[in-house]
Amino acid sequence: MKYAMGSLRFSLSEEGAPYYQQLMDQVRQGIESGELMVGDKLPSSRALAESLGVSRSTTSRAYEQLVAEGFLVSEEKRGVFVAVSTAMRTESVPARASIQPISDEEILRLDSGVDVEAFPNKEWAASMRRSWLNPDLAVLRGDYSTGFPDLKAAIVDYLYRVRGMCCSPEQVIVTAGSRDSLTLIQHTLSAMKTDIQWWAEEAAYPPMRETLSHYGSVKSLSLDDEGACVQDKAEGCNVALLTANRQYPLGMSMSSSRRQQWIQTLQNTASDWWLIDDDYDNEFVYQGRGDVPLTQTASMHDEARDRVFFVGSFSKVLFRGLRLGFIVAPLAHIEQLKKTQRLIGVSASQPIQPAVADFMRQGGFDRHINRMRRHYRIKRDVLLEILEKHLVDWCFWKKPRGGMHVLIELKEDVIAAQSEKYLDEYIAQKLEQENVRISTLSSHYADDRTFRQGFVLGFSGPTENNMLRVIERLAACLSNHLI
Repeated sequence: MKYAMGSLRFSLSEEGAPYYQQLMDQVRQGIESGELMVGDKLPSSRALAESLGVSRSTTSRAYEQLVAEGFLVSEEKRGVFVAVSTAMRTESVPARASIQPISDEEILRLDSGVDVEAFPNKEWAASMRRSWLNPDLAVLRGDYSTGFPDLKAAIVDYLYRVRGMCCSPEQVIVTAGSRDSLTLIQHTLSAMKTDIQWWAEEAAYPPMRETLSHYGSVKSLSLDDEGACVQDKAEGCNVALLTANRQYPLGMSMSSSRRQQWIQTLQNTASDWWLIDDDYDNEFVYQGRGDVPLTQTASMHDEARDRVFFVGSFSKVLFRGLRLGFIVAPLAHIEQLKKTQRLIGVSASQPIQPAVADFMRQGGFDRHINRMRRHYRIKRDVLLEILEKHLVDWCFWKKPRGGMHVLIELKEDVIAAQSEKYLDEYIAQKLEQENVRISTLSSHYADDRTFRQGFVLGFSGPTENNMLRVIERLAACLSNHLI
């Protein structure tokens, strides 16, 4: 696997360090040797991945680490360039002029994050005040490594009332969010099992797939209308990350028959499968009721439940900066999780946990979710009206019954008439030149043979006016750049 850039040649070998590490080393060497000069532009992560025949997560990870170390700099609308680091900066090195980065306030986007303007600040402030009038000294000492006891109890109560999930506080471990939960589970399972094969849905949230890839190669679970397909012929130990109740980003819920197939796989003594059930944005269901978690499926026996980890997050409900999530783990593996946590360290902030516990105990959490469910349903319907007015000639979509985004796909005849392989990426790049940032569907796929094209449009974060502005620009871009 080779790629040439001027006089510098990138070459990856199956032997030795991981691919991303080899790539990082070669970029550093190119900078130090002068083959890469200050201001030189590197190929995009996707283009480099295609040329080398590796996944995009490999090249993205290498670039991100090199940016963090100061070797590279990523500039809005332009790409990735060799940076002027302290060690490199001399009078004889001419630096390429760079464009001032655009601030987040100047960028239009359709974000599926929390609408922070609707956050109940007064109720939250009251919880903060109450929880710290007479603080628990063990919180100040950082003694609650698995989470503040009142918060764990509140989580158990909430899951039972809203999700029909039966568990105990002992099974709950508070984390710094979904990615931290996934890392903790991966460390734990790696200590228990050898030669694990990791699996992710195709498509999947790119950061979660990237987190999985830190522990080895990641294979893809194909999806159909019933959810993630069971891999009957997989050998050895296998761990799958699923978004069963509402698949992200495609939006389907796993059918009863497909759930039963997975349960039978877990209960089959001849197979060695484990599941991580990521309960992604399931607090917001606008039609009917949400499905119960996999672990609560009536036909699941205890031996199967012992192989399922449930992962939840507060960041999609309260606010992103909170960075709190949780794991509901089988009792049989709690001690191993605690051991792993002691080894890698506690990431979740303990001082904020009493405030969240009070907010839940006083009813503020439930009231907030109920308000936001109505609020987001209205915003969803507004976005659907805007789409109907502007994008019917190029795209199709379904009305989502839950979640915080609408998935729109490019029509087959639109794609067929263009020469770009990644048409949605091409459109997204054109929009970025107009300070509009939009999430593409193809970027959620790891397999270039199976990807679909379109856009993941969040409606929970932006204002109605910004929704209209983004969709108008998207429609204009499609009209101007497509045949």
